[in-house]
Amino acid sequence: MKISFEKKIFLGFVINILVVLGSIWIYNRRISNQRDQTWDLALNWVELFLFVLSILLLTIVYFIIRTQFRAKTISQTLLSENRLLLQSIIDNTSNPIYVKKTNGAYLLINKQCESLFHKSNAEIIGRTDFDFLPKTTADTNRNSDFEVIKALKELKTEEIIEQPDGIHTYIAVKFPLYDAEGEIYAIGGIATDITERKKTEESLKSFGKFFNMSIDIMIIASKENFITINPAMSKMLGYDEAEIVRQPLLKYVYPDDLEFTKQEIEKLKISALNIQFENRWICKDGSIKWLIWSASHDPTTDLIYGVARDVTVQKEIQKSLLTADKFFNLSYDMLVVAKGDYIIKINPALKRNLGYDLKDVYNIPFISFSHPDDIKASIEAFNKLKRGESIVNHRMRGRCKDGTYKWLDWTSTSDIQSGMVFSVVRDINEIIANENSLKMADLFFNMSFDILTVSKNDYFIKVNPAFTRTLGYQQNEVDKIKFIELIHPDDKKSANELLDKLLKGEPKVNFKYQMLCKDGSYKWIEWHSNYDPQEGILYSAAHDITEQMKMEVEQQVAIDELYENEEKLRLILENISEGIIVANADKKIILANDMANAFIGTKDDTEISPNLINHFEIYYPDEKTIFPSQNLPMYRALKGETTNDIDLVLWDPNTHDKKRVLVSGKPLMDHNNQVVAAVVTIKDISKYKQLEEELKETESKYRQLIGYKKSSDIED
Repeated sequence: MKISFEKKIFLGFVINILVVLGSIWIYNRRISNQRDQTWDLALNWVELFLFVLSILLLTIVYFIIRTQFRAKTISQTLLSENRLLLQSIIDNTSNPIYVKKTNGAYLLINKQCESLFHKSNAEIIGRTDFDFLPKTTADTNRNSDFEVIKALKELKTEEIIEQPDGIHTYIAVKFPLYDAEGEIYAIGGIATDITERKKTEESLKSFGKFFNMSIDIMIIASKENFITINPAMSKMLGYDEAEIVRQPLLKYVYPDDLEFTKQEIEKLKISALNIQFENRWICKDGSIKWLIWSASHDPTTDLIYGVARDVTVQKEIQKSLLTADKFFNLSYDMLVVAKGDYIIKINPALKRNLGYDLKDVYNIPFISFSHPDDIKASIEAFNKLKRGESIVNHRMRGRCKDGTYKWLDWTSTSDIQSGMVFSVVRDINEIIANENSLKMADLFFNMSFDILTVSKNDYFIKVNPAFTRTLGYQQNEVDKIKFIELIHPDDKKSANELLDKLLKGEPKVNFKYQMLCKDGSYKWIEWHSNYDPQEGILYSAAHDITEQMKMEVEQQVAIDELYENEEKLRLILENISEGIIVANADKKIILANDMANAFIGTKDDTEISPNLINHFEIYYPDEKTIFPSQNLPMYRALKGETTNDIDLVLWDPNTHDKKRVLVSGKPLMDHNNQVVAAVVTIKDISKYKQLEEELKETESKYRQLIGYKKSSDIED
């Protein structure tokens, strides 16, 4: 039986006491008056025995104490070596590690802690957080220490620490340390910098908000079904998300557009660029909506990314306008739509009757086409419409493009709400002679809001006030200036070429140049010219389009920015990838993306079995328990069940590779709510799990080295 050191000491102490008591007893016997001489010899032997026994016990105690002293020296040496070993290990880790007393004073730190706090080991050991950290940070750390002491178990907290390169976020794992008696004497801590992970999470949240807040439809789909849709699609078509995702991709496409839509999807396979097309969709309420799509295909994931906008209203308006325009353009009478004092639309009969092109009359007050003697009567007629009369008839002389006047018969009505006037105008000039054409032409020339000029031999011989208002020159000033001198240097070459063509009889109706103003600035002027070869005179009408040109530039900038934003969105969406397998109701694979083939190790979709057991041995995450094949997502999806992120371990018996995956399955239903196919997605999380296991193993090693005990060990 093994006797402990304490028991040996106690036993030696008891024996020595007995020896001392025996010696005292012998001494008393010898000095006693009743001393018996016959006992002296026996007592001498007893006394000698006790003396020898005492010497023997003292010798044994000496050797025991010396042995224990040597053991203690060896233990202290080993302890010192272990401390150095522990310090060396934790100094070479990437995570800050520390040990504190229960009062908050630091007992142990590694080099990463020194870098984190910008303090040396000597400046931290023996001090608390309050000695070198801001009070708010120190209070937070101390409160988490108290939580560990109270709970007597490890706790994870998220801590924010400001560093020279900015604010960093750490996950701190704190745990209690116990002494030999099982009492907590210190707190250990390991911190991990998760700043980059937090930034990534914030970026994903921002993208998710953009995706969900968009008023346009945004989708991610395979060639057969939708993978993800944003709320705008459900709102626009009336179906909830599940109804759209469960059905085949083209389930709700209008039948007449089905074949065309399939052709557009096929184009995506061979085109690296975005394609745009329009098609009709059937809403839940039975109505039809037109959608204009911009879509692209990601060959790495075999997914389609698309953005769509509802253009139903625009289509209906276009259809109505097409029908109306047919009658509008065929009419022999002039049909006029005006608002305020301006004509906003007029049919081609204008050119047949008055000679104007359609662009000639836009943005010009229509009252300016009336004969001065008829303006009062025209105004009175339109005032009657403003007073509420439904139909008003009047006659007036209208100015033709050639400067003549024609008598016109007007029948007008108005829409009070929109303020628009609708008129049917008929030429009655055959019964009313136009005797004041020249005067009216001059009046038109001076009243026109557009620039009107007459040129001969490279000079303006007459310009209207609009020319002066626009460019600043008076008639007497332009008499001495060749009109080519007013053209911007960059445009002079093309202007000379155009002028030569006009003088040769080649028609050129519309052209635009930058013209020099009197104040030295330039304005964009759009010209409409007609050359009279008999008189050698060039007649021109023009108007200032400077603001229009600025708007076109701004519009192009806006289009470029929109394209850039669409490209950014496309790049974000192209980075999403998972393995996807689609099987029909007969359990035959009908579709698998490249990621799925690469994951399973096949080159063709036909080599993939709908039962993953034919490719792998499948286990639960404990890697021991076999996962039942009837519970695999593919079989459950073919039964109409949806599964999300089932955690499995796949072991390849051929390559002996092991993979940790998340497998999900969803059924695809037809209009009779029967399962027609199943979609399975596979996401490889092996690396994440491996990193997680390595982190746990590292934390466990550190805890053992610094004296960590689990609560279960304490209870044992």
